Amino acid sequence: MNFASGESMTNPSQSIPSFKKYLPAILLGILALGLPCIMSPFWIHTMTNVFIFALYAVSFNMLLGYGGMLSFGHAAYFGVGAYAVALLMKKAGVPMPLAFLGGPVVAALFAAIFGFFCVRLRGIYFAMLTFAFQMLIHSVIFKWYKFTGGDDGIPGVFPPAMIGSPSRFYYFSLIMVVIGLIWVYTIVNSSFGYATKAIRENPLRGQYVGMNVTSFRWYNFILAGFFAGWAGSLYAYSQNSVFPDWLYWSASAIPIFMAVFGGTHVFLGPAVGAIAYVLLETIITGVTRYWPMVMGVILILLVMLLPSGLVSLLDKFPKSRRISIVSK
Repeated sequence: MNFASGESMTNPSQSIPSFKKYLPAILLGILALGLPCIMSPFWIHTMTNVFIFALYAVSFNMLLGYGGMLSFGHAAYFGVGAYAVALLMKKAGVPMPLAFLGGPVVAALFAAIFGFFCVRLRGIYFAMLTFAFQMLIHSVIFKWYKFTGGDDGIPGVFPPAMIGSPSRFYYFSLIMVVIGLIWVYTIVNSSFGYATKAIRENPLRGQYVGMNVTSFRWYNFILAGFFAGWAGSLYAYSQNSVFPDWLYWSASAIPIFMAVFGGTHVFLGPAVGAIAYVLLETIITGVTRYWPMVMGVILILLVMLLPSGLVSLLDKFPKSRRISIVSK
């Protein structure tokens, strides 16, 4: 806007395009609020999991997309958050609100301990150490029958009656996920987020200008673990139980697939990938039991045809019609 020309700061022609930029997001929000009115309990439950996995995928992208760190063990913090909720409720008798908050906090504590060692490594060494820590946690949970239930898991993780119905828990999860996404968006667009991206692009230059590269990577690792634990806490209530399979080595392929599927170069790209992943898995497993094979074929086609993920399809639309929060 040219202030020197005396143009008004409240020019309607300037504000209307700005509103239109957010209109798709507003319409998607209205759609999300109205879905339980037209869906069966099964699909309400499925869409609840869609939201949860969207937050899970975005938390992983804090490491990969923003920090440049490929973790093979991110499922550990998702699972730790879920187990923390279950153990706090079943073993310690902690009320649901406090147990829910305890999930991401415990996950962040584990991320702080393991991340302290992981962030000092680079490339494949970083990835393999995250993998090793995940398998360590899985082994403990799998073998410690008296405390974690072993391979039987922990059943009976129910939310309070006031949010116990599928539709009420849907809205609760939607609110919690939106809060989590806004929180992550604020972090990655803060000075900390910009510094993290700068370190991702050139860590040596970051060191030369006085940044403590290892500390920034560690803090990012902790925050990613915190939000993965947040998603895991919700998932424990959604499934009404927790199982050690959520921390098995293959479980960490899920957030990687969702992030790559949607696109790691944009904020909501992994969330788009999570939506596509959960819906495809639900539909395809209802037709055939060979979902892993189908997922592999989809990933091959995606890498060949859309290497930047599904959100790269937005490049076919004019910039004025894109959702502003999608771009970094």
